[in-house]
Amino acid sequence: MVNSQARPMIIDTDGGVDDALAIIMALNCEQIELKSVTVLAGNIDVHQAANNVLRVIDIVQPNQRPLVAKGCEKPLVRPPFNAAGIHGSDGLGELHQFKNADGSPCYPQLTIEPSSEDAIDVLVKAAQEYGSDLTIVALGPLTNIATALQRDRTTLQKVGRIVIMGGAVKVPGNISAAAEFNFFVDPDAAQMVMESGIPLTLVGLDVAMKAPLPRKDVENYAQKHPSAVAQFIGDCTGIYMAFYRDNEGFHGCYLHDPLAVGVAIDPSLVSTESVYMVVETEGKFTSGMSLADLRDRRDEATYPPNVEACLDVDTDRFLKLFYELI
Repeated sequence: MVNSQARPMIIDTDGGVDDALAIIMALNCEQIELKSVTVLAGNIDVHQAANNVLRVIDIVQPNQRPLVAKGCEKPLVRPPFNAAGIHGSDGLGELHQFKNADGSPCYPQLTIEPSSEDAIDVLVKAAQEYGSDLTIVALGPLTNIATALQRDRTTLQKVGRIVIMGGAVKVPGNISAAAEFNFFVDPDAAQMVMESGIPLTLVGLDVAMKAPLPRKDVENYAQKHPSAVAQFIGDCTGIYMAFYRDNEGFHGCYLHDPLAVGVAIDPSLVSTESVYMVVETEGKFTSGMSLADLRDRRDEATYPPNVEACLDVDTDRFLKLFYELI
């Protein structure tokens, strides 16, 4: 049953581990109707990313399956750059390694395929159809959204809001000292979206690092609530969480993408500041840096705020929502 008051949403994703957790939340949330999942290259190549989205939908088995459409295979002008070393070679924790007791794969080859529709067309059509009711949640680089702006700027500007997992305002980057991964992969696209005039909420590293998910909590949850979804969450997060254990001394992961979906569902989870933001596209050391003008003497007449930047999060309330929706 679809809630008649459910708000239409599109998730734009590069198909990694925390993307999968975010999609599970959206599929299980009655307040939103996930119309489509548009896919692009980022964590992994676009074809594998689309396969990963279909895998999640297949495991959750929602009443209404969103359309899954492939989009950009590489950034607007840069060469591709991925995170397979963090998310596993398949972008989902190398699911091929998991076997049932009889030796058969836990995650057999999928029989479903993505739509033949182009993700960019899907975005433009949804903007036309749903207008200001539509929220787009962007979990990967912003290449698909920038390309949609290039194709039909006027129509895309009808979108009510884009919630972006990306950037960092008052904290350092994660892929470089200056840049967060999604903006680093395609800074040109990120800057184009900053200039779009569409209402933007930035769920960056300032808040994402305040939403940790320890490994032991995932294992406890799977024991208390055994299900195909809980099993999948435990399996797909293994390599990802081991990366944080080995590199940051925290055996778990941060819920970057799920937090973006959480904010789209309930904006009161975070406190925000309206800022003027640009993304560095040229810098030798700062490429992909999201630069917010935090000066007291801001020139708001010439450079009005273009982003609601999330600076703090009610972690307990968010984690409660996360567990309710997985």
